[in-house]
Amino acid sequence: MNTLGVYFGPQFISIVETKGNKTINYIQVSQAMVSTGEPLEEKVPVLVKLIALFKDELRKNNIGANEAIVSISGKDLIVRYFEMPILPRQELDTAVNFEVKKYIPFKIEDLFSDFQYKLDKTIQKTRVLFVGIKKETLDNYLNIFGQLDIKIKAIEYSAFSILRLLKLANIKEKGIIGLVNTDLREDDETNFVVLKDGFPLFSRDISLMGGYEEVAKEEKAQTSAILEKLKREIQISLDYYDRKFPGKNTSKIFFITNPNYRADLNGFIKDLGLGVNFIDINKYIGKPIPFSLPFVKGYSSSLSKIDTGVKINLLAVKERAAREFSLEQTKVALLIKRYKSYFKVVAMSLLICVMIFIFGEYRISPLKKELKNIIGMRPQVSTVGPNTSYAELTDLYSTYKLKIEIDHFIKSQLCLTEVLDVIPRLVPEGIWLSNIYFKNERLENRVELNLGGIAYLGDSNKEVKLVDTFRSSLKEFPLFAKYFKEIVAVSLDNKEIRGVNVTSFLISCRNFKK
Repeated sequence: MNTLGVYFGPQFISIVETKGNKTINYIQVSQAMVSTGEPLEEKVPVLVKLIALFKDELRKNNIGANEAIVSISGKDLIVRYFEMPILPRQELDTAVNFEVKKYIPFKIEDLFSDFQYKLDKTIQKTRVLFVGIKKETLDNYLNIFGQLDIKIKAIEYSAFSILRLLKLANIKEKGIIGLVNTDLREDDETNFVVLKDGFPLFSRDISLMGGYEEVAKEEKAQTSAILEKLKREIQISLDYYDRKFPGKNTSKIFFITNPNYRADLNGFIKDLGLGVNFIDINKYIGKPIPFSLPFVKGYSSSLSKIDTGVKINLLAVKERAAREFSLEQTKVALLIKRYKSYFKVVAMSLLICVMIFIFGEYRISPLKKELKNIIGMRPQVSTVGPNTSYAELTDLYSTYKLKIEIDHFIKSQLCLTEVLDVIPRLVPEGIWLSNIYFKNERLENRVELNLGGIAYLGDSNKEVKLVDTFRSSLKEFPLFAKYFKEIVAVSLDNKEIRGVNVTSFLISCRNFKK
């Protein structure tokens, strides 16, 4: 039976059909083909274009597989590694969901998430590998394949899909090793993963192309610059790993990369005092295909029968949540059915209560008439009517008392000094505010504070995350939270300022109600 592996990368979508471990079909689609089109197609949603493109490519290449494994890049995922005390298995779910809140910028309720753990007896800790995806993002992927009548078996992180190639190459290296998959010619996500006896301890996603397209026009100079950047990023990753896991040194680095760069990388890794090995996937794919990292990730996804030991599957989490919801609905239905037989008894009880109420009204009617006569004998006062109740009199008293309390009026005003003083202390490095707009709608008893500016880090993804970090800092600051109940980023746009690409943003702080 043929298997379909689909990889959604930042620049390319790779579709690989395999039988066993041999490649039958391979399609690579540029993301630019989806985001751009004829003027008449501009109003067509990107998701609709993508589905139509998929159908066309599958038909042209006679791909008939009806099941697929989907791997996605790190930009759509939250991958975290942390340690916890050793706990009973039945307590881990709750404990992990509580602990991971320290490491993620979103509410755990907004994610579909899965985790895997491993006991480390040397430090008496539980090592946790956590992977999450926004619910709307996962639903978009499911919608694509639902329209194609293709069943998704799993949704996984592409860096973990690559681990199957270690098994395919019969690499049984024990201890702590690194795995780097990279391509210096295509703008795809480079992954650096560190494993201990097959369990991931650390991973990092690296973008190599940013900035070099303009600096180096010639292909040879560009490749040389990107190669140097890759070496720096590997060194940075190793240094960070060593700080996070002291005493757990990496012994060897395995590379999946274009053969043209093996000599440079071999010398670089050996200079670091580490062993180095290169995995040649052409031995296994069945037919020669020029090296392409999107192909490698799509091909790795299709090898779903190879067990890497990493059991995280985001699709299974959604399906489990759906089953639990269905079970709750079934319980409610059974409960309704169970109590349906008591309907007559309840109806009879209500009828008795109504009859008792009517009899009570009949008995109390003379007293109501006497009370009405007494109220009619009240003296006439301009501000108080004869039918005014005690509760209304109390409200009038409170109203007049409030009018003479000048101090209450002063304290009810919004003091912007403290609020504005907070902003410069929370602005992170890389963000500049260009305008602050304050609006006070007294009639609606609502205020709004808009913060506009730009973010620049040289990487649009990092800039978006930086803006979200700034927004979260405002939301979590007690003084800000006191006045503004809703703090959202209403716009995030890429624009060019004096030849530099930056991310402009507008954060709205509103819905203050006294």
